[in-house]
Amino acid sequence: MGFTPDLGHLSRAGSLLAASWFALCGQDVSWPLEPSRYDLLVCTEAGIRRVQVKTTTVRAGGSWKVYLSTSGRERRGYDPDEIDDFFVIDGSLAFYLIPVASVGGLHAIHLGAYQQYRQVQVAALVT
Repeated sequence: MGFTPDLGHLSRAGSLLAASWFALCGQDVSWPLEPSRYDLLVCTEAGIRRVQVKTTTVRAGGSWKVYLSTSGRERRGYDPDEIDDFFVIDGSLAFYLIPVASVGGLHAIHLGAYQQYRQVQVAALVT
């Protein structure tokens, strides 16, 4: 039996990938019991962080474009009262941990401008 990953499933796998990354970094991860504005709670040395996970397979102008708002009839952004960080996974499976304060209520960003928030890829940890 062979399995082949397909980026068409990235949005479905996003929270699982984020939780795995935090766990590999030695952080405890919790999932909200009820629907909430965040996807994960991560217990760090600095305290508990509310993390919203976003994924993208959209390229625009040589960079990955990610929407930092809810989808649906009307896009709604996030503010610091609701979440602390965005965990973004792009189509090359690179991970970004971006504080909500760094994106200032934007509905979409190009990840090329946020390289300082790119995290060490899991594959680099295993070599």
